[in-house]
Amino acid sequence: MFFPIGWPRVLNPTDPEAINAIVCNRDKILFAILTYDSLAIWYCKPCVPIVFSRRSKDSVERYGKNILVQWKPDSSMLTIATSDSYLLFYRVTDSSTDGRGLYEQKDSPVTSLRRDSAELFIKEIIPSLVVTFVIPVWIDGGISSLVCIRDELMVATKTSHIVRQRWEGTPNRDYSLDLQRIPFSIDQQISTVAVPITEKNIYVTEIEYSPLVGGFAIVLSNGKAAFLTAQSLKFDPNQVQGIWARYLDDATCAAVNHKYRLIAFGRENSEGVVYYVDETTGSLEVSHTLSLSSKDYPGKPGRVKCLRWTPDSCAIALAWESGGLAIWSTFGALLLCTFKWDYGLRVDITRDNPLHIHTMEWSAEGYQLWMLRESPCGSSINEENGNEISRNTHSLVQLDFAKSPLTVNPCMGHHGHLYLQGEDRLYLNLGGVSTDNSGFHLNNEISSDTSSQSLAGSKQWLVVPIPSAYSGSNWPIRYTAIDNEGQSIAVAGRTGLAHYSLSSRKWKLFGNETQERDFIVTGGLLWHCGFLVASSYSLLEDKDEIRIYPRDTRLDNNYVRSVRMPSQVLLLNTMKDKLLTFCANAQVGIFDIKVEGAEGSGSLELTRTQTIDISGLCVHPACVVSATLTTIRAETAGSHPHPESLLLNVSGRLLMVQREHCTDNSDVLFTCGAPNVLASCVENVWVPSRIRKDKPHLTEALWLFCGAHGMRVWLPLFPRNHQESAHTFMSKRIMLPFHLRIYPLAILFEDAILLGADNDTVLYTSDTDSPFSLPFSLLELTSQVYLHQILRQLIHRNLGYHAWEIARSCVALPYFSHSLELLLHEVLEEEATSKEPLPDAQLPSVIEFIREFPGVWARAVVQCARKTEIALWPYLFSVAGSPKKLLQDCLQRQQLDTAASYLIILQNLEPSAVSRQHATLLLDAALEQGRWELSRDLVRFLRAIDPNDVESPRTSWGGTSKLAGSPPTPSVSPHEEDLSLVLGTMQVSRSRSYSTTATPKVQYDTTGKDPPSSMLEKTRNAVMRRKKSVPSIKTEKNDSKESSAEEFFIDVILQRHARRLLSARRLADLGRFAARLDFHLVTWLGRERERAAKIDDFVVALKAVHEDFCFPYPTVSLSNLQKFRKTSQMSGRSRSISLDSPDNEVISTSIASNSNLVADLPSDSGYTSLPSTRPLYASLVSPVASLETQFSIAEAKLTPRMLQDATSVMSDASTCWRDDVESIVGTVCWVSNDQIEPTDAQSTSLCGASSRAEVQLRYLLQLFLEAGCIGWAAVLTTILRDISAMARTVRAAHAPMQTLDSIVNLRDGLLTLTKWSQSECLGYRAFLCSIQSQTSLLNRLIIMKQQQQHNHSHSHHSQEQEILENPSPSPAPTFTNNQRGNISRSRRSSASHTSTTATLEQEITSDIYVDAEDTGFRGIYNNSTNIEKDKQQNGCSIS
Repeated sequence: MFFPIGWPRVLNPTDPEAINAIVCNRDKILFAILTYDSLAIWYCKPCVPIVFSRRSKDSVERYGKNILVQWKPDSSMLTIATSDSYLLFYRVTDSSTDGRGLYEQKDSPVTSLRRDSAELFIKEIIPSLVVTFVIPVWIDGGISSLVCIRDELMVATKTSHIVRQRWEGTPNRDYSLDLQRIPFSIDQQISTVAVPITEKNIYVTEIEYSPLVGGFAIVLSNGKAAFLTAQSLKFDPNQVQGIWARYLDDATCAAVNHKYRLIAFGRENSEGVVYYVDETTGSLEVSHTLSLSSKDYPGKPGRVKCLRWTPDSCAIALAWESGGLAIWSTFGALLLCTFKWDYGLRVDITRDNPLHIHTMEWSAEGYQLWMLRESPCGSSINEENGNEISRNTHSLVQLDFAKSPLTVNPCMGHHGHLYLQGEDRLYLNLGGVSTDNSGFHLNNEISSDTSSQSLAGSKQWLVVPIPSAYSGSNWPIRYTAIDNEGQSIAVAGRTGLAHYSLSSRKWKLFGNETQERDFIVTGGLLWHCGFLVASSYSLLEDKDEIRIYPRDTRLDNNYVRSVRMPSQVLLLNTMKDKLLTFCANAQVGIFDIKVEGAEGSGSLELTRTQTIDISGLCVHPACVVSATLTTIRAETAGSHPHPESLLLNVSGRLLMVQREHCTDNSDVLFTCGAPNVLASCVENVWVPSRIRKDKPHLTEALWLFCGAHGMRVWLPLFPRNHQESAHTFMSKRIMLPFHLRIYPLAILFEDAILLGADNDTVLYTSDTDSPFSLPFSLLELTSQVYLHQILRQLIHRNLGYHAWEIARSCVALPYFSHSLELLLHEVLEEEATSKEPLPDAQLPSVIEFIREFPGVWARAVVQCARKTEIALWPYLFSVAGSPKKLLQDCLQRQQLDTAASYLIILQNLEPSAVSRQHATLLLDAALEQGRWELSRDLVRFLRAIDPNDVESPRTSWGGTSKLAGSPPTPSVSPHEEDLSLVLGTMQVSRSRSYSTTATPKVQYDTTGKDPPSSMLEKTRNAVMRRKKSVPSIKTEKNDSKESSAEEFFIDVILQRHARRLLSARRLADLGRFAARLDFHLVTWLGRERERAAKIDDFVVALKAVHEDFCFPYPTVSLSNLQKFRKTSQMSGRSRSISLDSPDNEVISTSIASNSNLVADLPSDSGYTSLPSTRPLYASLVSPVASLETQFSIAEAKLTPRMLQDATSVMSDASTCWRDDVESIVGTVCWVSNDQIEPTDAQSTSLCGASSRAEVQLRYLLQLFLEAGCIGWAAVLTTILRDISAMARTVRAAHAPMQTLDSIVNLRDGLLTLTKWSQSECLGYRAFLCSIQSQTSLLNRLIIMKQQQQHNHSHSHHSQEQEILENPSPSPAPTFTNNQRGNISRSRRSSASHTSTTATLEQEITSDIYVDAEDTGFRGIYNNSTNIEKDKQQNGCSIS
């Protein structure tokens, strides 16, 4: 309700050390500061001094020091009580003339120093006051307390009298009271014996008056408290009676709440107790207590020093003598406690609390709290005997507050918008509403992402400053209002009003300030259909009225629509098309609203339909807190023909007045029934503005907040269809109470969430001498799900069917499963920790209820179990069932995350063999679904199981013994590499033993951070610390054997899945699988070279990769296609050559001679290619470039090189189908229009997904080359269209480990792709034609391999002799088994370089030798110089 904001400000008045009182006048605009010999009057806003008066020394010696001060109600006089029992009367007059204030603002003559902003000018006219001493009056007996009653003073003396004194200085002796003559009793009934006070020296130490309560609250010197009342407010001494506050004998102070008719007393035991007057007996009954829980403060902060209610009676501030401040709501909900504030490490709040408050006072509307703070002085006085006496200094501290609009404008409770109002700004939080523009969901299925984002994104406050042009002259802001859509805000201050549009971010003020000053908003603001409705009083015409301003027009009286009212309007409210008004004559008016013209710019017509006099229901109209119309009725639920009911909150009692259609009299439309009391201690009431048929329970309920008594919901109970006539005795509604941990400010009825605010602090300096030594206050949004509270209450009352209906309507909420978990957790904690036997346990009923929702049932149980102690698990699973059965159910429902959570339960309750068995089943399922993170955690879980603990049963449900097994997976050495290819992200550079010096063509960002471990792994580590295990009795040799067997068992599972992925051509999943599970892909591929890694159909494999990576097919421009057509017509001979011929490398010589067609090829990427200026093998240690030299980055963003060609576009969306093209090249062709130009926007959109896919493909290409899988390497090279990478792939075929079948398979695959490109995809035609020389190399290699096999069959010695005499291309030495086959991908880079440096010279010599042969071989087949030039231009030549 009230929340501090910003820094506490310290005022610098005259003689701050001597201040002993601070008192505001009635309208809280002026406040008096009293010292022992002076009086100062200050203005509240701006906070400036007005007048100062100091008494002379003679006056102080004659009358005594000042101790108390009191204002006259009209602020025309002041009286000061002195220590020598004198009353000093002062007259306060305004001496300002011509409307000029006290402060005259003049600008500096220097131009640069002049004020150019309206905020720098004080628009408020500060009166020039003069304080004149009038008369001293001596009061017999010594003054202990003062209170003002109408035009008289009640002065409590130390001689047990209460003297009545007139402001003119004369006493009213006839109405003075004597405590020893006043009868005191516990109630006002005649049968009760009333006895006067007979003890002597008992007097009143504090007295407070309230005309609405009807008497005085007094605190006596002996610690007792009472309430003085009489039959009339004249307080005839013969009629005054005292009512004791029972069970109270240590009272220290008192405060009276007018609107709610409450009396609060402070006590010696650091608590406050609040009483109300019972209307039946007239006794004082305890409403609630104001006490701190052990969570708020573990101790007693001392006696209560001061109590102060806010001006709107919605909160009470309490200060303790030993320091500290707390604020409670009207009925005891804690809003603020300064013991929770951050004062720094050097401050001990139990001994030296920085907020040591002597007295305090609220300013206008409760926006500031003035506190007189006592703090120990830094200097001390040394006496003659050497003792030190510390001296306390006083300072005046102002704490700013923001408050809920419900305190003054309760009609703002109909919508779910949360906002707070400050003195000069508004704090809005509109992100908590997950509804659409109309304010309600149209579908039952609500996107969980949307709801989560809206609720998660609502932690920020939008601060809307009120323009100083309005607030500067109309402080304080009294009323604020927001519309249902959350787009328009209105504010009203001392006079006039203004409104703000969130969409345009602009304020609308009155253009004519005279019109703004002509009326005062008296009873609230609200928006209706684009119109601002305000209840006001016209100063110009002296009448009460309702003003209606259109939102979209200028704020001017020319557009206003006014309706005259019989008396001052105190409350406004709307319900659909009806307006409710409550006036000072205790009459409720109900109007029909009709919109004429356009919404927001037309007009509203009001037609009065009924007037209800409720004077018999309230003591005074000011006691009516809120008045609301609602469709809710006591006896029915759902749609009904009855008119709206009237809800009245009268001093905290909620009354319902049901209206009926009048059939007897045609002139009277409606009649009212007898009022029913629904609840007491009600602070706020929320009524849904619209009923939803899919959530009738939540949107037809009445929501009440009752302070310390918690939340109450008046819920409708809808009977089943077949029981409508059977259970007529059942009530149609039920009141369900439940407690909250937040203070509710708004309710999202359909989302089952309560929204509130909380106070947090930040300390900027711990220097006590600094003005910023007190912490800075912040506003925080809080929320609470209330669904589980309602469900528990219904289940407890055997209304499970209604609970099921409510839960079923909320299944779509993203936190529905969390609500069920909270329901289970609260019942489990309460029942399992109960020390006494439970006659009616609720846990079985709750478990049975949650079973009705199989989708979230198992998850709710395991989440609850993991958040409770292991000691409570037996009780939980004795009702919920075996965790093994629950895990198996999760596997059947494919709820893998939930099933993984049950592994922790099994690990503690069952032998490790059981958890290992189920973890293996879960691992298979996770791998099948591609849940790589979960799979990785499961692998770690399996490897962390102690082999010695596999067969040991659990001897107890919860143990704290340490685990006597091997630790989890050993930490990775910083020199080891970690393959982490996930969606194109390489986490750590791979340390390879070979590298190229090619420079990468793009730059990247590097993060190098490991992903955070999952909840399963964190919980696993916690369980490892507490799991019970049997001591090891096996030798280390047996342990290592069992450990290696476990590792082998896990590796078999992983290898089986990897084989399944590769056989299905799912390379993307294979890469993610290897990266997430630390799978040694290169080593495994080397073993699967002739099995799973062998490609049967290259075309199908290429298409599968395109589809898997969403990689676009290449296109060829239309102009090049036409040139190709002409060339193909002139050289039909080249197309007639069989693709099976070993000499088909000349198949497209004429085509490749076309430079424009070859221009469609991408240039060398540099990723796995070498600079064209160096020999291919000169810097090569292995056919693959290492990652640490090429990429020191995390994520690559490569731009496809084909986009540099203005005549080609690489996109499926840009392809067009041409019939004439099909007649030439076949049935399928990718052709792009000649006019299509790749603009920047197109390039950006094309490069986004394809660049990431290209990084992934090039990375996999390295792995396949390293493993010797030349078939897959050729497919990936073809997709990337990298000629140099293809040359390297062909060289890899020379490795001794490559069999003749694999080389033949590669050659046939390339020929098949060439044939396919001629018939279906022309985009690959140019590339495949340019690598015909590589195909020739393969043909020669095949012939050589065949000869070697033939010669080997005769004699191995003769084969070696023949090789020496006839040198042949030397195979690349990097794929020999002794160099690469057995080297894992996780070896250190230092070892890798050491193992390969020895053979570097031999490799370079062999490379040069092969280059010479390749050059001669190419010269035989490629005798065209044009082709040589084109290839050199494209960086694709092999030299």
